[in-house]
Amino acid sequence: MEYEFFDAGLTQADRLLRISTPLGADVMLPEKMIVHEQISGLFEIEVLVKSKRTDIKPDEIVGKMVDLSLEIAIGVRRPWNGLVTELMEGPPVSRGLRTYRLIIRPHLWLLSQRSDHRIWMDQSSVQVLETLLKEHGIKSAVTGGIVTPPAPEHYSVQYGETDLAYLTRRLEVDGIFLWFEHEEGSHTLHVASHPFGYTEGPETEVRLAAGSSDRNHITSFQRSYQFTPGKRATGDWNFQIPSGPQGAVTNSLVSLPGNAEYELFEYPAKALDVASSEKASKLRMQAVEADHEKINGGSSIRTLAAGRKFKPYEVSHADHAFEEYVVTAIRHVIVDHSYETVEGGELEYENSFVALPSRLPATPHRSTPRPRIDGSQVAIVAGPPGEEIHPNEFGQIKVWFPWQRKRAKKDGSDTCWIRVMQSWAGAGFGAQIIPRIGMEVMVTYLEGDPDRPVVTGIVPNPSTKVPYDLPVNKTRTVIRSNTHKGKGFNELSFEDEAGKENQFFHAQKDQTTRVLNNRTKRIDANEVSSVGANRAVEVAGHQKHEIGGSMNMVVGGTGADAMGLVTQIAGLAGQTAGLMQQAGQKAGGAPNLINFAMSLGQSALGFLSASGLGAREGVVSGPSPRSDQGTALAASGDGMGKATGSLFQLPGIMNTIVSNFKSDTIGVARAEQIGVSKVTNVGKTSLEKVGQIKKIQVGGRFEIEVKDVIFSTTEKHTMIASDKIILAAPGGVIEINKQGVFIKAKKIEFKANSINFKRGSDGKNTKKPLAEDCSKKK
Repeated sequence: MEYEFFDAGLTQADRLLRISTPLGADVMLPEKMIVHEQISGLFEIEVLVKSKRTDIKPDEIVGKMVDLSLEIAIGVRRPWNGLVTELMEGPPVSRGLRTYRLIIRPHLWLLSQRSDHRIWMDQSSVQVLETLLKEHGIKSAVTGGIVTPPAPEHYSVQYGETDLAYLTRRLEVDGIFLWFEHEEGSHTLHVASHPFGYTEGPETEVRLAAGSSDRNHITSFQRSYQFTPGKRATGDWNFQIPSGPQGAVTNSLVSLPGNAEYELFEYPAKALDVASSEKASKLRMQAVEADHEKINGGSSIRTLAAGRKFKPYEVSHADHAFEEYVVTAIRHVIVDHSYETVEGGELEYENSFVALPSRLPATPHRSTPRPRIDGSQVAIVAGPPGEEIHPNEFGQIKVWFPWQRKRAKKDGSDTCWIRVMQSWAGAGFGAQIIPRIGMEVMVTYLEGDPDRPVVTGIVPNPSTKVPYDLPVNKTRTVIRSNTHKGKGFNELSFEDEAGKENQFFHAQKDQTTRVLNNRTKRIDANEVSSVGANRAVEVAGHQKHEIGGSMNMVVGGTGADAMGLVTQIAGLAGQTAGLMQQAGQKAGGAPNLINFAMSLGQSALGFLSASGLGAREGVVSGPSPRSDQGTALAASGDGMGKATGSLFQLPGIMNTIVSNFKSDTIGVARAEQIGVSKVTNVGKTSLEKVGQIKKIQVGGRFEIEVKDVIFSTTEKHTMIASDKIILAAPGGVIEINKQGVFIKAKKIEFKANSINFKRGSDGKNTKKPLAEDCSKKK
């Protein structure tokens, strides 16, 4: 309903309700004001004004501070101060005036006008409050009501929330409530966690009267009680305490029939140890207990305000005792009729409020919605400059998110350690793959909580490509790592293309294998092994080798150099071939000996052909297998294996070539068995020493051919022949046979100090040296 507006200079002088704006004095004249105040909430003031100006622009007043005041006694006014957040233009009214409606909120409301994705590290809720107030240019809050400062939270994410929403939920978690106190020109934020923080009002005792009164009084006062559960319980999982979930239970101080049987359980409660679980369950319980007993009232007392304490009293019932209360919410309605008529009119004021016993903290429920992230997000692995891999003792890593924008330091100093999902994790066993700095990873969130990220996988991108080009290598399954701070790599990969199946292994430096029992290996075709330096084999028990074909062993050279060793002794090889041919001819019935002799003469025993040597070069010094999964190496090995298969024309050959020296040391005995022939060809000198006895048994002929001299020296020399002994030289022949000794010579000459011929010998073989036998008969 619109009233006839009385124009008496249009001034606020001597008015009970006043407003001061940047537009100037009396530009706006308040007719009606509704104020909502509450603990743990922002105040809101709605003011209906009239103005001679019909062209007020929003930039003249929106976003600017204004003051309002209400007279509560002669010369005493109650102030309100706030920020104009809305200007609503009404229709023109009589006498050229226009109606406007203003919405006024606290400066803190500006925090609702900025949202962000932001990581808060090691900051308590009070520190977050201080930081945000400073960033928004708002004066510091009064924090004296916080008895025990809340602990910092190591990692907390403001995910797409306004600064106000994030701040509010952080305060709620720590059981901190807030309200505002006003003065002319400003308003102040108060925060508290204990009843100690409530403020005292101008009137500590206020009259309660159900009927009319000649002074301000409480007109309505109704207690209400609500059933509340008897327990609050919390639980959560801390991976560093894997023995079981962490949790706590807090019993209510409110005792009601049967309420002990009811429990509110919360999981996960974001409380990772016993102390924080106990605190969390206690604060949850306090919030529930604050709902148990409330006062719903109404009054005409203009000094009541959210966060202020009061104590009712009754004049007509002086024996009624009341405890002290604190206002948790209040709605003021003020209507000023003084502009309506010449005589003016009475100001109408009333309020309705909700109050709580001041002995209880107004612990807030955690009603501000928490952000939730469903699904996965992209992140980049972070770490210190100069590092490539940066985990902690649990294999956790640090990442930065694209939504951090310019705040991301990308060195890991501004984020928390994040667990990395592995395919297997046991007590000292399992899988271990650590994402490296710069890799793109996928992050998911436990229970959708932005504060609880887990790395679930690694994804390639143009900067961190797959090991082999796709889709051309789509049949390859690959595990490849990169040398830490180097250019090498280790790899285990599989090729599954039909007809090309291959398992490839590459060790950039060492490969170490430890087998505690048996190792069995079967290769159905060729095996090619090339060792660039040294090889040592130690067998504690027995060793057995079986080779179905032939074997060539060269000591002192490899590849083409091995062939060079043969050229050094090419003459001997020809001689040996001739001797072997003779041996074959004499042995009879062994035609393969002739073929073997020909192979010796041609030096064609176990040496690679030109194509085989080329394949060997591919094995020894071929290109890096990094780009082809060892395909070229496998082809070279195949060529070398096939070339090896054609090294020998005959089966069962073992050929040994030693470039310089060979030494055999045998502690007890050595047995050598040769079925047909043995040929030994020594180029210069052959020396043999036997410590005691050497015996040679020859089934047929024993032939010795010496070009120059045979020289033998011994203490005793016995020569025994069952048929005859013949000594022949150009000058004569001595033959000893069964009939006796026969000498045929051109000339016989004896020179001796004494010669003694006696008869009496029986001609029998004594198997003793002649000199020994004769000496005994003297």
